[in-house]
Amino acid sequence: MEPSLRSSSYRAVESKLRRADKSLHETIQRFVESLSPDVRVSQYADVHFAAKKFALDKWYWLKPTGISGYLVFLPNTPVVWIDEQFKKSYKIPMRVSNSIYEKRSVFIATLNVGDSLLRLEDVWLNAGKMIRGQPFTQRWEVLLDFYSLYYKPDVVLQQGIRVEMAVYEPLCKAMDWASDGMVEKMMLAQSESSPRRLRVQLAEPSVPVLKKVPVVPTVPLAPTVPMVPKEKKAPVAPMVPTVTTVPMGKKTHVVPPRALFVEEDTPDVSSSALHTSKATKARAVPHAEYPDTYDVWVNGAKKGYAAVQDIELSRRLKDALGNSKELSVNVEWNEEFSMYEITDLSE
Repeated sequence: MEPSLRSSSYRAVESKLRRADKSLHETIQRFVESLSPDVRVSQYADVHFAAKKFALDKWYWLKPTGISGYLVFLPNTPVVWIDEQFKKSYKIPMRVSNSIYEKRSVFIATLNVGDSLLRLEDVWLNAGKMIRGQPFTQRWEVLLDFYSLYYKPDVVLQQGIRVEMAVYEPLCKAMDWASDGMVEKMMLAQSESSPRRLRVQLAEPSVPVLKKVPVVPTVPLAPTVPMVPKEKKAPVAPMVPTVTTVPMGKKTHVVPPRALFVEEDTPDVSSSALHTSKATKARAVPHAEYPDTYDVWVNGAKKGYAAVQDIELSRRLKDALGNSKELSVNVEWNEEFSMYEITDLSE
């Protein structure tokens, strides 16, 4: 049989990813953390806070799937995916160009082991060049070049994991999801000008509040989308992927469109409910999936989520947590985020 770069199997293979050993995990973590003082991929936001941000920039929706993390390429090192909270890491055998390995690269990718899917969503470091500070549309172009020119799919080599590109959708699409009853409780919103995206809570969580604190009214499922004036049409990009022949082999694979949906500015949606609360001692347990997010209990009653927005406090909480499963903290109601916020460790 003539040698070929094509996949050695045409059938789907059950994923059998291997966990990275401790030393490799720590090496990957240190490298990612060396990229910036704050390498968090996402930040929590309720729909009201997110709507204020939407009015200031161009944004793109992305449905969550699996766990967000970093796909890291280092010289003479296996390709490793490590989650955003640096708790888990897996070796991801991939067939890519030597230039990706030799000069180091870091991509943002979501791993869904149950669905055998690795979804590429962003790129921060490409072949040794730091592009994290560039506009998202420019980073997206680099990511598409990688997927179509420097990566070759091979399900067997990848141990059953499918590698696909993310599909970003326009903000107005959320209205269709609402009418179809398909709105997710949590959505990802990517800004054009920022590497860090928002985890937007579209449905109001059931959160008991402290005594004498007004109850938050029901939050709409999605922010209001403005009508586009007749004389000014919003640009629309086709969502149907195009099939592109990959130069590295004879087989073709689907490459997403280069254009992204660009929305008109969204009007501000402000909350009418006001919350006042003094610092209160609480018990905090790290959320199993979301970074810088903790489940909190006050006097034995669960109060829902508490978000940590400050990077220094985030590190202090992680250091104090150690091998423990919970922390004693102080929390206050954050009106801007419509949720409780951890302000400090409790004495």
